[in-house]
Parts: sequence; C-alpha cells; structure tokens
Amino acid sequence: MLTRPLYAVAALIQLTYASDPLSYHGGSILAMAGKDAAVLVLDKRIGAGNNLIGDECCRVLEASKRSLLAVRGIQGDVQSLLEDVAARLRLRRLEEGDDACQEPKTLAALVSVMLYGQRARGGAPGYSVEPVIAGLDRDGMPYLCAQDGLGAKMTSRTFVVAGTAAQSLYGSCEALYRPDLDEDELVEAACGAMAAGLDRDCLAGRDVAVHVVSSTG
Repeated sequence: MLTRPLYAVAALIQLTYASDPLSYHGGSILAMAGKDAAVLVLDKRIGAGNNLIGDECCRVLEASKRSLLAVRGIQGDVQSLLEDVAARLRLRRLEEGDDACQEPKTLAALVSVMLYGQRARGGAPGYSVEPVIAGLDRDGMPYLCAQDGLGAKMTSRTFVVAGTAAQSLYGSCEALYRPDLDEDELVEAACGAMAAGLDRDCLAGRDVAVHVVSSTG
C-alpha cells in the first residue's frame, strides 16, 4: 500500500535535484590537505543537464602563490565570480602592495563577503555557485574552505568537496584520506577519491585538473 507514495516521493526528489540550478552545468571539486601541501582536483566537464557540451571548462583562479579558488555552478556565474575576484585582488594589490591577499583565509573572507553582498543588495538573487578555497597559510599549514552561494564558510583540516558528486566524494575521501600525507601520496589519494566519486555521477567527469600548493612551490 505504501509503494505508490514512496515512488511519488522519490520522483519528487529526483525532479527537485534535476531542477537545481547548481546542478545544471554539473561539475565537482575536491580539496585535500597533506603535510605542508594542499591539492585541488576538479573535473573539466560542462554540460546542460545530462548532455555534454565540452570538456575544457576552466573553473580555477590562482589568487596567489599560496592560494587557489575553484568554483562550480551556473557557468555564467562561475566566470563572473572568478573575474570579479581577480579584479578585487588587483585593486587590493594596487592599494596595499604585492603582498596583499596572499593568505587563503583572506581570499575566503573576500569571496564570502562578495557572495553575501549580492543578497544584501536585494532584488535578483546573487551568484548560483559553490566556491572552494585551498592553500597554505604563512606558517605552511594547509587551509581548506568550502562555501555555499551565500558565502557561509565550512573549513576543514582534512578535505572538502562540492558539486554534483559530493555525496560519493565524501565516501571515497573518507576511505582514502590519511593524515600527514606527503605531496606524492596526497595527489594519489585525491585523484583516486575523485575518480571513485565521478564513476557514480553522470553530471561530472571527463578530464580532471590537478593543482598542488606546497611549501616547496
């Protein structure tokens, strides 16, 4: 007797997920911390729902030598946010010098303020994006931060994920992550976790880009 209502609930969940603007263009991001290093892995796929458009999508900004910003979501908003952040960073460095905004924590605060500022203005909604910041602080300690579209921050000392494959990525990261991995082991673990997560998601995949921030440069 409960079979039909359960099917209806499942169909409603699938419809809600399919109509999510953050899922329309697909994409997934994983950042993982190791010993004196942080790695950022993201897929290059861009689609329109289940349809593949291309596999050379760029979603990363090298904000400084020690901090990276990756963004996924509606591709127009992704490009706009990356360009806006780059412009803000250039302005800050003109005002304060080349050493301004080197810290990943500073970059995370800037992105958070920009995202919430869109809501504070009222009217149309802001960016439909999920940013991930990864890098090393001035002491060489890894810093990982994932945010939602309103700029709410979630930091972690181990790993953060975002995107359509996030649920699968949590499981694969839990299985493969170990504390104090060296750079080579960290890249291997992060790529393995991303490959396992993408195998279970049709809205992300194709080629991946791997970015490493380490104390050795």
